[in-house]
Amino acid sequence: MSRVKAKLKWFLPFVALMLVLAGCQSVGGFDVNKALIGDVDVKSSESSMTFSMNAEPIEGISAEDKEMVDLINSFSLNISKAKLQDNGSLSAQGTVGYKQLNIPFTLFMDKQTLAFTVEGAKQPFYFPVQGYDEILGEVGLDTAKAEDVSKLLTKFVVKNLPNPGVINITPVSDAVYGEQLNMTKLHAEVTGDELPALLKGFLKSVSKDTEGFTELVGGLYDYLYPVIKAMDEDGSGDIFNLGFGDIPLDDKEAVVTVLHDAAKLAVDALLLVYDNQVDSLYKSTPEMKTVLSKDTKLSVDIFVDSAQHVRKQNVDLKVALPGTEDFPLKSLSLKASSQIWNIGGAVTADPISTEGALDISSGLTPGETLRNFAPDSDVYRILKDDLGITKRTIVIEPDDEYYYPIVDKNTTYIPLRYLAEDLDATVEWDTANRAINVTDGVYGDKLVFKIGSSEALINGTAVKLAQPVFVDEYGDAYVSLRLLAEALHATVSVDEDGWITIVRK
Repeated sequence: MSRVKAKLKWFLPFVALMLVLAGCQSVGGFDVNKALIGDVDVKSSESSMTFSMNAEPIEGISAEDKEMVDLINSFSLNISKAKLQDNGSLSAQGTVGYKQLNIPFTLFMDKQTLAFTVEGAKQPFYFPVQGYDEILGEVGLDTAKAEDVSKLLTKFVVKNLPNPGVINITPVSDAVYGEQLNMTKLHAEVTGDELPALLKGFLKSVSKDTEGFTELVGGLYDYLYPVIKAMDEDGSGDIFNLGFGDIPLDDKEAVVTVLHDAAKLAVDALLLVYDNQVDSLYKSTPEMKTVLSKDTKLSVDIFVDSAQHVRKQNVDLKVALPGTEDFPLKSLSLKASSQIWNIGGAVTADPISTEGALDISSGLTPGETLRNFAPDSDVYRILKDDLGITKRTIVIEPDDEYYYPIVDKNTTYIPLRYLAEDLDATVEWDTANRAINVTDGVYGDKLVFKIGSSEALINGTAVKLAQPVFVDEYGDAYVSLRLLAEALHATVSVDEDGWITIVRK
């Protein structure tokens, strides 16, 4: 397995770690649903959060896999203060833990810009989002209606998920951001072997929840109607067909009824084969018996105040894994905790000035990214040494049909533009001087090659060429491969069969 594939396999389990916990019934007189959806309409608040991971490897793990395990276990996120302003602006400050380092960062987002900066950066980075609402509006989408749909979906899911086997409440007195509060603590636990039954219970509840299901479908209709209407170019209004006959698009009641009935039919059909499908999953994918076992466990503590606002949360998730050679982990654990205060209060997010900031919307080259950090900063070292954003490896065979190398008197010549651009350099043609200007994308060095000249300029210093720069029949300018590669901070090696390897670190 290549090193790239070995790294990619570590990201696969994160796709399947979204476990949702809720309760459809009250516990000891405490309305679980009301507590969990109590913050849906909160417009302003301040909060903090911590997050960490822990991977448990199998015995005899390889050195490369151990390096990745150590990297996972070193990662942490600590948001010391996040501010949500009632106009939708958001700011956050905190640190990212990485290999015994704690790297400070700040972030700000409003309707125009997403901006962030990291310790060691000379200027902030930003991504322009101005006009997002206008773009959505042009295709008929309304962000306010999107929020309404989100609320409906949250309430619908929370209402219909069944209670797990362990769920209880306790009155507690605890501190939130230095303030002692009397709260209700909701504690719940879910194990992997409970999940199939919980999902089945959810589907059964959904099938019976005609009112909630209809309300959700109605909200989706209100959100998507303008888009679908815009697609109805002939104005007939009869494009909506689900196999139950033509239904006028603007007949909301009829459309919602058909959609609800079709969705309910699909849920009921799934319930009929649910147990067999679960058994089939276990047979076809035996590893799921480990993942969906009692060793997989989610524990949640939620602290709710008298106004039904969640003020603190502690989440502890451990996922049992089969521990194979391709994925050598026994388990992966995630821990997160948060607290929230100043709910609905006067909160002002902390903006980040974008004057002189780097626009990442069109993509930054490795050099542009790296040059924005002080060379002695931790992030510079991580980007260059650990992540290797400037690393390039190019292999050229003797009869390569892309580079078309030419060998003359033991010197290999290569099309200048091809190799320079593959090493992240920019290439510009100087018509007046019939010269090619090359700028190193990582280190900023300036190279000048003049057609027909036996000299090149490297950072203003003349360098003798083995042969003058020449142009082939296709208009490609050729220069010495080794001279160009080394001028762009790469090394060149040639094996006994004439294969050339160019490496830049």
